[in-house]
Amino acid sequence: MTVTEIKPKNKSKYIICIDEKVAFVLYKGDLNHYHLNPGEEVESKEYEEIMKEVLPKRALDRSYKLLMSRDYTVKQLKDKLIGDGYPMQIIEDTIEKLKNEKYLDDERFAENYIFWKSKTKSRKRMIMDLKQRGIEFDASSNVYDELLEKNDIDNEETIILAFLAKKGFAPDSATYEEKQKMTQTLLRKGFSFDSIHNILGYFPFS
Repeated sequence: MTVTEIKPKNKSKYIICIDEKVAFVLYKGDLNHYHLNPGEEVESKEYEEIMKEVLPKRALDRSYKLLMSRDYTVKQLKDKLIGDGYPMQIIEDTIEKLKNEKYLDDERFAENYIFWKSKTKSRKRMIMDLKQRGIEFDASSNVYDELLEKNDIDNEETIILAFLAKKGFAPDSATYEEKQKMTQTLLRKGFSFDSIHNILGYFPFS
């Protein structure tokens, strides 16, 4: 194994390429400690120490630090570690360990997200948001339905009514044009046609 390139990632870290491929990211002090220089061979013992001891510990410590500030989905944390330059196998091992320790739990993330956001967001919008965070439609949809069944969250019609009250919008006295405009607003927010129709008594596409 030959170090073919060492290039700065930021002020303190360097990207190490071995045999023309990106291998890992290390601190400047590590370069001296492991005698890593372009064009020189990497001792197998040192490579093994970096891959099996140094980087796994750093990846785990980095993950703990991130998770202390807020909750992450598996995808979000994986993206963070990829951005930090950790090898994929180390990332996968780190995530598996965190899942086993219950530090990472996509179902818990979805439950918390839906519980807190359901007061202002539609079912569709929340599920789309969770999809972007790496949680599949079926998983987040099941979580939503379970919370709704347990009455832990309000249904869409209740949320729409709260939104209308906040806007000072009275469906009973609103004009056709006002209902049309509000319908479009609610549709853009992801609320279902049926829920909107049940509240406004107006359905522009029927």
